[in-house]
Amino acid sequence: MRTTGDRLKRAKRLVTVQEQMRRAAEIELAATRERAAEIEADRARLLAALASSDHGPMLLEATARRLRGLATQATAVEAESAAQADAVRERGLAQKRAEALAERRADDHRREADKRDDLERLDGQVARASARPGRPDASLP
Repeated sequence: MRTTGDRLKRAKRLVTVQEQMRRAAEIELAATRERAAEIEADRARLLAALASSDHGPMLLEATARRLRGLATQATAVEAESAAQADAVRERGLAQKRAEALAERRADDHRREADKRDDLERLDGQVARASARPGRPDASLP
């Protein structure tokens, strides 16, 4: 049988794991967004080079292929970024659920400890009352 203390420890470990998973998802999302920014910077550099070049018409076909490739990469990275943003949001919600569970377990643990303390005090009072001379030995209802 698991005690409230064991359940509280498990809940706290779950909170720690959920927090680590959320941080990992945030790091992954940041890296993806950085890749998207790099792709956009490549596209801007390519367009700037094309616009400033006297050889623009000769490079037009190669530039168009490269721009299409960058657009394809950007679309894929945007979709990946959106999926990762959803994952970060889900991880955050999972962490909040784990924290709420840990708080409930802590409350359960405190209540159990309070109940034990109350029973120990009651047992002590009964023992003192029955140890007094001249008192009949009576049981509690």
